[in-house]
Order: sequence, then structure tokens, then C-alpha cells
Amino acid sequence: MSLQLKEIMSVRNVTSALLAEKVGISKVAVSNIVTGKSFPSLDTLMKMADVLNVTISELIGETEFTGAGYIVCPYCGKKIKIERGE
Repeated sequence: MSLQLKEIMSVRNVTSALLAEKVGISKVAVSNIVTGKSFPSLDTLMKMADVLNVTISELIGETEFTGAGYIVCPYCGKKIKIERGE
């Protein structure tokens, strides 16, 4: 996840400070995610994807997309249903 996030932020010209502000987490939390020291919650992933205008699959580098509303967890291989509230 860290490499994809860093690259996407670079392409989108989004700083860690801006991403942290828009997502509602600390700059340290963003730094830990970028460096791979921690992994964000699903809620945080959804917010990051929204801010960066990408899918969660793109954000985590997941290549196997199982259909509308699902991704495959890169760690355990289980399907995760993605629901977005308005």
C-alpha cells in the first residue's frame, strides 16, 4: 500500500499535510501509512480514495477486483464488500 499511496499522492500533487487534513487524521498517521508502518482502517481507506479520486483497489494496489462493490484483501484473500454512505 505504501508505494501506491506515495505515487498517487505525487501524481495528484497532494501533500501528506493536505491528505491528513482532508481525511481527518494526523500527519504522523499519513506518514506511517506511506512508510508501511501501519495500515489504515477501511473507513480511512475510503476517505483517502475519495480525496485522491481513486478506487480503494488502486490505492492498495489490488489487481484482482471481484466485481462491483467488492475487493480482495491482499493479506487474507477474503472478499470485502465496499459500501459507501452518502
